[in-house]
Amino acid sequence: MTVDARNPTGQPLNPAERSRLVSESLRQMARVSRYNDPRQQLREARALRRRDFITPILFVALVVLPCLIGLAVFGFYLSDRYVTEVNFAIRPAFGATEATHNKDGGGAAGNLNQMIAQDTHLASEYITSRQMVEAIERQLPLREMFSRDSIDWFSRFDPDRSIEKLVRYWRSRVAVKVEGTSGIISVTVNAFDPHDSVAISKAILTESERRMNELTAKARQDALAESDHALQRAEGRLTELQIVEWGLRNRAGVLDAQKTNEANVKMIAQVREQRINLAVKLALLQRDLKDNARSIQDLKAQIAQLDATIAGLESEATTQDPSQHKVLADALTRFEQLNVDRKNAQTFYGLVIAARERARMIADRQIEFFTVVVEPSLPQSPQLPRRALWIGVVVAGSALAFGLSIMLRMHLA
Repeated sequence: MTVDARNPTGQPLNPAERSRLVSESLRQMARVSRYNDPRQQLREARALRRRDFITPILFVALVVLPCLIGLAVFGFYLSDRYVTEVNFAIRPAFGATEATHNKDGGGAAGNLNQMIAQDTHLASEYITSRQMVEAIERQLPLREMFSRDSIDWFSRFDPDRSIEKLVRYWRSRVAVKVEGTSGIISVTVNAFDPHDSVAISKAILTESERRMNELTAKARQDALAESDHALQRAEGRLTELQIVEWGLRNRAGVLDAQKTNEANVKMIAQVREQRINLAVKLALLQRDLKDNARSIQDLKAQIAQLDATIAGLESEATTQDPSQHKVLADALTRFEQLNVDRKNAQTFYGLVIAARERARMIADRQIEFFTVVVEPSLPQSPQLPRRALWIGVVVAGSALAFGLSIMLRMHLA
């Protein structure tokens, strides 16, 4: 092969320059042939894999070991837990709402519904309280149920631990949920033996009913006692006003100031009517007779007497004389004020009597009942732990961690 190389000016190259150009061309051809050789690329990839020992380590550490541990723990080691569910609700007694509604137009019915809602909340809180744990522990060997040797180490309870630790452990085994619309309380108990789960559920149901009946009975008795105190205060106030009114009547010398005032007004009107008639008659006689006539003098005397009578009656209804203690106007004012106070006291007394009657009705009868919706039944198979779910979570998490680690290495490389 002949290569006719020339320089940029078009002149032939000398032997030294020709040798340099030939060597450079040979190197470029060798480089291109090396890049296009598949065998060479395969050898380089194998060499690279032999040098990459971090990826297998990451795979073992992030995928193999976690999956094996998750399979061993969730698949074989963790103990089976049996779940028992019980649903109950606090309901008003049949006819209680209607009876209270007819008494006062629905006010007592609203109070009854509010009391039932409060008792529902109290029952849900009581189930997870320390008092419930202590009550259940008096009925069942609670510590023994949760500390058997067959239970896995993670779920086992140490029987020598304090009551506070037992209450915390109890809340991990008992779940309470209240439906807002229906008020149904749902209690789920998970234990390591199906019979233990049912026994605990029944004990919770019995103790909750006993506690709610105790609280409602105490509340009813307290309400009845409070209504009795209010009734006594209302009776005392009404009696006090009646005694004051009687004393005022005795001091004023009248039995009823209002009736006395009405009688005086009527008498004054009658006397004024008589005076008007006499004045008209006097005017007619004065046209025909002289002023010194006997009949005219008699009429004038009668008119003067009637004027004195009217003035006396009017003076009894005014306070022109401060020393007069039996002035009808002052007595009437005091009687009117006492009458208003007495009527208010009588109205309040009637309301207190009605409230006391409602409290007595509530105290005498059980207005709410502990209704069981779903009875506890013996579970046939364990529901916890969810082994397949947790094993799948471990596998997915391991694969994700391994993929992220590979991407991070590639990014850093």
